[in-house]
Amino acid sequence: MVKASSPSQLPYRLFRFSLASLPFLYYASLVGLAIVIAVLFRRFKHTALDPITRNGLLAISVLLVLSASVAFNRGEAFLQLTNFLPFFVLFGVLPFVFNSVNRLERVAIDLVLTSIPINIIAFFEYLLKLPHLSPSIRRIPFVHWVRSAPHKGRAMVMFDHPNALASYLVLVFGLGLGLILGGLAEQQANAEAQPSRPPTQPWTMLLFCGTFLNLVGIFSSGSRNGILVAISQLVIFTLCVKASRHVLLTALFSIASVLIGAALFGIGGRALSLVGWADDPRVGVWRVALGLIHDRPWLGWGLGNYKFLYPLRRSAYDFPHVFHPHNFWLLLSSEAGLLVMVGLTALVGYICCKAASSILSSTTPLPHRGVGIGYLLSFWGCMAFALFDVTFYDARINVLNWAILAGLYSIAVRSLSAKSIAAESTSG
Repeated sequence: MVKASSPSQLPYRLFRFSLASLPFLYYASLVGLAIVIAVLFRRFKHTALDPITRNGLLAISVLLVLSASVAFNRGEAFLQLTNFLPFFVLFGVLPFVFNSVNRLERVAIDLVLTSIPINIIAFFEYLLKLPHLSPSIRRIPFVHWVRSAPHKGRAMVMFDHPNALASYLVLVFGLGLGLILGGLAEQQANAEAQPSRPPTQPWTMLLFCGTFLNLVGIFSSGSRNGILVAISQLVIFTLCVKASRHVLLTALFSIASVLIGAALFGIGGRALSLVGWADDPRVGVWRVALGLIHDRPWLGWGLGNYKFLYPLRRSAYDFPHVFHPHNFWLLLSSEAGLLVMVGLTALVGYICCKAASSILSSTTPLPHRGVGIGYLLSFWGCMAFALFDVTFYDARINVLNWAILAGLYSIAVRSLSAKSIAAESTSG
């Protein structure tokens, strides 16, 4: 139980509420997160980062400012810094909030539960956008309004694009899978200690259903990228499940259902086709990005400047307007330069490797290992999605990306060993 006098209790509660309500309240939740940052800085007077991570982020920040100062369009480049620098600050103080494994688990539970209405709405939006919907139903004003939204046949709920919805849901899906792993380990331990105790509690079933409901939302978004990422998360999940046959069968059934559904109904109104995948327009978009990197390799052309340069370099067969290279690393390299791309990738890789080492350590209790694996699966969803799309322009997704990375950083710094968990339990 958390002591009332815990120094980070108030910002922790505000952070939980702001993060869970972010898809629904958006701007109000961003204000809540800004208050969390201000309170933590006022209380601790410094960041929660070790010297390597802190100085690495400072160096990357300086390079981003230098890149903006020599950008093709400097005004746009300095404006786009808001997609990076404030989130560096958020990441720098969140380890004060994530000071125990219990807190990481509770934040993950919040996100899984609040995703339930999002997925339900997404599924009904998908049904209302079906091409074979009855004309009499189409004439209903509300249905007509839903169908008149952009991205025909694809749900996007309160997000600006279906891919943004899918990106958010794969992050939550990874966290939910980790909660299931942790819950299975805890149930096994309880069964050994109390054989007469029921093996499955209603709360566990709610988290189970809430987690796998994300697959419905991802499918409804029509994001091919999202479906591939979710399948990869499920494959990793099945490799981690050992003790529960019904959970393993559920995961395998989910993979089969997604693949069969995509084969029968297509993805976002697009039928599966090898030709379609081979002729993906991203190839031309990537080619332009590679040309920009060749011309300005070190500091790039400035954040947000790809959309200005693409029309000048595209071929006659490419789209007339593209806003980004549809790959996070190509975006960083072309817009901010190779120094920023390599530096940020190395820093994030350093954090993830240390976190994975702690999570998979033999001294880590299995329930807490499940929570840690959930954060790893979630951040894997972030990185895998970024291979084919860029969604950090939506602040809701950007906040969640950095919050998950902050959770991994907290795990990396505070080992998940039984000794450290016992020491933290009084403040969690």
